[in-house]
Parts: sequence; C-alpha cells; structure tokens
Amino acid sequence: MINKKEKVLPLSLALRAAVYAKDDQSLISRIAEKNCWNLTTFRNSLCPTTTTHKANIHHFEAVLNETRDSGIMDSVCAIHGNAAWFELPLLENLGKADFIMKICKLAQEQGDLSLSIANAIGDGVISSDELAVIQKDVMDLIRVASSLMAMVQHQHELGA
Repeated sequence: MINKKEKVLPLSLALRAAVYAKDDQSLISRIAEKNCWNLTTFRNSLCPTTTTHKANIHHFEAVLNETRDSGIMDSVCAIHGNAAWFELPLLENLGKADFIMKICKLAQEQGDLSLSIANAIGDGVISSDELAVIQKDVMDLIRVASSLMAMVQHQHELGA
C-alpha cells in the first residue's frame, strides 16, 4: 500500500486507502451494512483493479462520512487543481495541552513543507507529483494555522 501521508493519491485509491488505513477489517463491512450494500460489490467498487465495478458518489459520501479521512479531501482538491480544505477544531474544553499540541503540529507541518520543497528543487525540476505534494503540505500548514487561530479566538472570547 502506498504511504498516503507522503503522496496525494487519485480519488479511487484514496477511497480504498481510507477504508483499509485503520487496520480495522470490519470498517468496510460496517459501511456496507449501514448503507444496505452488498459487501462484495462494495469492496469490488473500491478495488482499482476491478473493471466491472467503480466507486460512485454514494460510496464517496459513505466512506468520507465514516472515516473523515484527509487523504480523500486532498484528492478532491488535487482534482480541482485550485482548491483547499480545512477542518474547524472542536472548541469545547480547550486546555493548555491542546494549544501546545497544536503548536507542535504547526512546527511539524512547517518542517514537512520545507522538506518537500527541498526534495522537489533538488534536481532543478518540479514534477507534477512533487507539485501536488507541495500543495498538500502548504494546505496542511494553513489548516493547522487556521485551527490554531480559531482556538486562540475562542479562548479570547471566553476571557472577554
């Protein structure tokens, strides 16, 4: 399986990776059962080598709803080519540890972005795949910074 953290996958592969990523063999079964789908047909729809079945919008919605997998959103943004997404944080009961963890995540994302840019410019040519990874890393950094800003704003409003 491709390491989906390092690459923006095509949507069909991102959907498949999302249902198998959590080492939970029953996840795909639960999604099929919740939606009254035949498990074998659903599994075949998510398999990129199966030519008789393809994932549809209902599969997309069900997998995204159940997994909330960021790789799916990264794929959709890559398809669009000029889009980004971010998830707003849950703002109830924020503690100092939440802020520290988010600040650490911000530093990690900045490091990932720096590394992907350094790797891409190493040979003097930025490929389409490298550009997609850089765009993903930039958006990851923006997502974390936006989330941190929402947390700070919420904390400010509580104190005011």
